[in-house]
Amino acid sequence: MTISSHPDPNNTLPDSCDVLIIGAGVGGLTAGAILAKAGLHTVILEAAKQPGGYLAGFKRKGFKFDTSIHWLSQCGPGGSVRNIFNHIGHGMPECPQLHRIHRFKGDTFDYTLTSEPLVLRDQLSRDFPSERVGITRFFDDARKLGDRLDRMNYRVQNIESMSPLGKAVFGMKMLAWVLPVLRHLRSPVDKGLANYFKSQELRAIFNSQESFMSVIVPVAWAFTKNFQAAPTGGSSTIIHWLCSKIVANGSQVILRQRVEKILIDDHNTVTGVLLAGGHKVFSSYIIAACDIQVLYNRMLPEQAVPSYVKNAVNRAELHDSCFTLFLGLDCDPTLLGFGEEVLNLTTTNPNRADHVGGDPHRSIIMVVSSSVRDPSMAPPGKGSIMIQCPASMGYMANWATEDGLARGQAYRDLKAQFADIILDRVENAVAPDLRKHIEVMETASPITYWRYTANTGGTTLGSKPTAKNIKTKVSHYKTPIKKLFIGGHCAEYGGGVPLAVKAGANSSLLILKDLKHPDFNALKRVLAGKK
Repeated sequence: MTISSHPDPNNTLPDSCDVLIIGAGVGGLTAGAILAKAGLHTVILEAAKQPGGYLAGFKRKGFKFDTSIHWLSQCGPGGSVRNIFNHIGHGMPECPQLHRIHRFKGDTFDYTLTSEPLVLRDQLSRDFPSERVGITRFFDDARKLGDRLDRMNYRVQNIESMSPLGKAVFGMKMLAWVLPVLRHLRSPVDKGLANYFKSQELRAIFNSQESFMSVIVPVAWAFTKNFQAAPTGGSSTIIHWLCSKIVANGSQVILRQRVEKILIDDHNTVTGVLLAGGHKVFSSYIIAACDIQVLYNRMLPEQAVPSYVKNAVNRAELHDSCFTLFLGLDCDPTLLGFGEEVLNLTTTNPNRADHVGGDPHRSIIMVVSSSVRDPSMAPPGKGSIMIQCPASMGYMANWATEDGLARGQAYRDLKAQFADIILDRVENAVAPDLRKHIEVMETASPITYWRYTANTGGTTLGSKPTAKNIKTKVSHYKTPIKKLFIGGHCAEYGGGVPLAVKAGANSSLLILKDLKHPDFNALKRVLAGKK
């Protein structure tokens, strides 16, 4: 498999192609693999030195680290990701089911959600006997929601590729589906929890989330066994599999190639791109699997996008970034109290917003051990963990960076201070001797995530599914420019692997439809959930 940076005699930068994709994250690579399979010469250009985006991963001294994966969903049998990847070809890396999913640990509680969620229901009922009725109702509603989500999760065709009749039928189906869950969708977390639980102590277990859907959906997915771990070798295994399919079908993934400008003609139709090095690549179609603000504000001519579209995108409510510690340990993490589950570590806060506010003393901390799930992620007898908490780009004057977000000593000192606070909290709550076992430590701030992805604010999930964003149509596939489509995380609300894969597949579907390509109907059936 030839995936390389230019110049390379085996993978030279072409002058033209059928489809050009900007960004080699999982969304861009999914689109590339689908279109390459359809026989279209597809070129994926990636500014970074390796493909994958947030699934790229990295290695240090024998340890492998997933960049930002807590868990996967829709990657098991019948899931939308699995269905789309099966359409691409055989051999999708297997993603094992998670049995221990979330551990909720605070100053006064310690509970674990597993693939048998009724165990947690019964434990909570024993510990809070006066809340038994509300607890039972919460888990009953979560089970029902899981069934409803399961019926829709594999139907991922976007409405923009449907016929008028198809749109009408889809709209009626969605209305029938959404009405029973509207009360969950519209409930802020405080109100949603209060509908079930009277005890503040009980509410505190789940109160670190931003929305009530973030509370009930994981329980719903636990009922339907919709939590998976990354495949053996880490999340980058998925990326390498997609790249292999692209290359096998005669298309290209070319690294270290930053798109400077998108070229359009007098009819407002794309014609190609101009690269930072001055080379032009002409193309009939372009999929932008990159940050939408970068696309509209920097890559396109100033007057090409209407001001109301730019304003909506520039004022979008985005998920924050995060601060991450990647630790290579000299021992098995289970000896320190870590398991395969995501540890959600919280403090008893008077203000719920503190959980996601970015203050290292008060924000929720999430700990994941890839090596507990997959021993191949660390040398024999050793282990690795990823510790992460919400963080914003603007923290402490943009992380004490200099002009142009340049990183100096003050930036490095602030990162070290932030990391020390996080390590103190994890040691105090779970693993008192954690520091003694650290062999490798890397840290990533929102500045780091911004540098490697160019995502606005270093966001890890893109635009939030808020009423404001949906009303102004922040996320979309079709752009004001003909034959230019959005095909990464910015095409959907919420982010994550399933939505990025969905975006890549749907942007490909729009191109196949425009070409009246024979593969259109086959892919449409996959995305519509038909066998």
